[in-house]
Amino acid sequence: MSSAVRQPDANGFARPPKPPNQRRARIAGVVIGLGVLLAVGGVGYLIYAEIARSQLGDLVYDVPQSERAAWLTAPAPSSIDPDIAVPGSSVSGISDPEPGSDGIPGDSASAGPFDPTQLYPARWTNPRYWSEPEWAGSLPYGGADLPEGFAYANPADIISSPGTFSEATTLEIPAIGLSTSVYRLSVYDEGGRQLWESPVDIVGHIPGSARPGEPGAGWYFGHLESPVRGEGNVFHDLPDVVDLIQHDPVDIIIGSDDGEFLYRVTGTGFIHRDDLVLEESSASTVTLVSSYPRLVYDHRLLVTGELLAYRAPG
Repeated sequence: MSSAVRQPDANGFARPPKPPNQRRARIAGVVIGLGVLLAVGGVGYLIYAEIARSQLGDLVYDVPQSERAAWLTAPAPSSIDPDIAVPGSSVSGISDPEPGSDGIPGDSASAGPFDPTQLYPARWTNPRYWSEPEWAGSLPYGGADLPEGFAYANPADIISSPGTFSEATTLEIPAIGLSTSVYRLSVYDEGGRQLWESPVDIVGHIPGSARPGEPGAGWYFGHLESPVRGEGNVFHDLPDVVDLIQHDPVDIIIGSDDGEFLYRVTGTGFIHRDDLVLEESSASTVTLVSSYPRLVYDHRLLVTGELLAYRAPG
């Protein structure tokens, strides 16, 4: 006989034990429910991933050459060249046409061949005002000005002695409010392949790529987000640059012991993680790299800029 004693309930009657089959049925129901939830979640994730991949083409944008050329436009002159004559002008230094029977300027006019472009000094104005003034925002009318203290520079004019370029220490993108430290990543071997360590909460500079101001391509990696490893999201807002450069210039400022180097973004794009190659460049460029799309991470967002200006340390 069993020695188990049934406990009485509130009414004083003993409760019979639950049948084993009923208990197993409940457990099976819970397991099946969890399985259904996981299956639905998995299908939902696959659908999201395909939609996200189908939108990767939206990441591709190159700043037009006309706008890039305007970044180097000389400032507007303080006075009008007296050798340039605009018909009908009464500006000092430019002769008005002598009235005649046919309205043609007389011999006293000093005008040469008329250039219609002189009527609108486009080369002295920010290109955003040419065709899309509604997008000009707070941009200065006279051009895409540099931040205070920066001067247009050529890499050869900054540091002439080879091998004197310092490691990057800081990186800023004012347009998205990013200001962070830069760390030179270490390289390790895994199965005969050279891999870089993963940056944690900062931007990592790929060793062997160009340093700030140095001719060549500098490559910088950062996380869009890292929900599993918890390595930060320093490039969380980097995708915003794709839209910003379509309306305003976006600058990447990289600091080192040599000073600060301003790279202006010239284009954005994407590539599959397995196809990523650290390409070289004859110019001084930087490329920022981050995993994309969110929660999928099988592609890489690329943001590229060219050296435009330099600010001395101190």
